[in-house]
Amino acid sequence: MPRIVFVLGLAFILLYVLLLLIQSIPNLSLPRSVEGVKYQAIILENYSNETWQGYLHILVVFSLIYICKQTFSIPGAIFLNLLAGALYGTIIATLLTSLLTAIGASGAYLISKFIGQPIMNQFLSNKLNYLRKQVNENRDGLFYYLLFIRMFPLSPWWFLNIASPLLYIPFGIFFTTMFFGSISYNLACAQAGDILSELSSTTDIWQPMLIFKMFLVSLLSLLPPLYTKKFKSNNTIIKSTKNSFNEQLIIIETGQII
Repeated sequence: MPRIVFVLGLAFILLYVLLLLIQSIPNLSLPRSVEGVKYQAIILENYSNETWQGYLHILVVFSLIYICKQTFSIPGAIFLNLLAGALYGTIIATLLTSLLTAIGASGAYLISKFIGQPIMNQFLSNKLNYLRKQVNENRDGLFYYLLFIRMFPLSPWWFLNIASPLLYIPFGIFFTTMFFGSISYNLACAQAGDILSELSSTTDIWQPMLIFKMFLVSLLSLLPPLYTKKFKSNNTIIKSTKNSFNEQLIIIETGQII
């Protein structure tokens, strides 16, 4: 209980600091629609172009807001991705948001490691047990399995973030798969943000062909573990055959069979 109170207190402090950061930039508000993103992009671009301090100010505030959203699974990250694309261009925005996604998810990972066990067991035990079974079955190719989940469209990232420490997923694997796995999603949003004036709603981003491409890319991440499993299976058969052959030689040499 004291741990939960501590984390809740920390969350309120962070949210308060977040509000102060938002107020530190003139006319800044969190966008909730594409039109809101367009309006904020103009304001922030003008502000960041005035001085290098303004540019750095925008970058720091944007990064902290993004990390908090990811840590506490607050909806609306797509609008921040669009805003990043409009402010920094496709490539920089994709790398920046992927890094911030991984950092924010790491915050959720650490919080769950600190207080998550009793909460997950009480409210999400069935989902946790199912995911535990899947993770245990893919321990040998855990990196690629997690990468597949991250790259797969519409997968529940928030649940994997809080479940990972309870499933003994190493932090290094968690962080790297979050970074690389989120690139395809963030790239799509950043590209859309780069041509923000042509968008009318978020549904314009998710065209069927784009979703299909993301699905194909996620499937490619499964090839290495499948190959590894097949290779290990073949090695097991070879070793079994070799051991059996050696046993037969020993039997022959000892004269137990003619």
